[in-house]
Amino acid sequence: MIKKNLLLILFGISLVFFVQCTKDLPDTEFVLYAAPDVKGKPVIELTNNLSFPAIAVDGFGITPLTSPSFTVSYTGDYPGLTAEEIAELQANGPWYPQKTMGNRWQAEYANHGNEDVTYVDWGDNIEAVYPKLRTPFRLEVTLYKALLITMSAYRMAVLEYPSSTDELQGTNTITYQSNYATIVSARPKLSVQYLGPSVPADLVWSVFHWTSSSSTLTDVTVSFAPELNVGGKYIFGASSGGWKPTILGWYRITFYIPTGSGVDLTSSTVANASNNFTSPAEGTAAIPVIDPVNNITYVDVLVKGGGGGSRRP
Repeated sequence: MIKKNLLLILFGISLVFFVQCTKDLPDTEFVLYAAPDVKGKPVIELTNNLSFPAIAVDGFGITPLTSPSFTVSYTGDYPGLTAEEIAELQANGPWYPQKTMGNRWQAEYANHGNEDVTYVDWGDNIEAVYPKLRTPFRLEVTLYKALLITMSAYRMAVLEYPSSTDELQGTNTITYQSNYATIVSARPKLSVQYLGPSVPADLVWSVFHWTSSSSTLTDVTVSFAPELNVGGKYIFGASSGGWKPTILGWYRITFYIPTGSGVDLTSSTVANASNNFTSPAEGTAAIPVIDPVNNITYVDVLVKGGGGGSRRP
């Protein structure tokens, strides 16, 4: 009995120690947190570092990083990159990858009560690719602000598997002054609605979704939230592999700002950061629209065959 009690006491002490250690993990933009795996062991996960300037609105929390840390350089063989790309990286290294213990950095950011959006950048795949049945389709929106006073950013580069779920990026610690920042808030939402074989001509925006007197529209549930992507930029994206359409036809995807948010789309335009905002679209599959009256932006996409079918959205 004495031995059993002693073991319980030691277990209690170790548990307190673990909780205290977990609580004392650095609370920075480079977040560390512990969670049990299937065997009950703690698993440490690392988020991406903020590399591109951000303007936080509606009280969105970004914890300041006291000082950067670059201790683990990239030593891989750059899988998925061309020989020319690898030579360019090697000539401008060393590079310090994201999600790596000991590598911490943070671009400049600001906290504002409200902010006017300059450019709305829908994901390039939305504009250039037709979604297919039963196939994950990435839904992504980025809000940009053209700055009167520049903000510092970190130079980033792709180190592994570009344009894939395994893409890895890193920085060579060089900073530059950016003329743009992204706007981030937890308030904006996404509505996905099945319209039918054609787009009804009488669609009306009402209470955060579209209605039609001539057609029955179906709401589709999609998990959507702000995220810090692999490049260290705040965007809005659909999680869990994106959206998987389950019926052929037209869908309207609407990014909207609930009442009370300080994010304002009324003076914004659709443009693409990849083209330095000089081109309004990346393709002709879908053309995003901004509705300043309702403070929304939307795009109609046509789901085509492939991947299997269903009779319900």
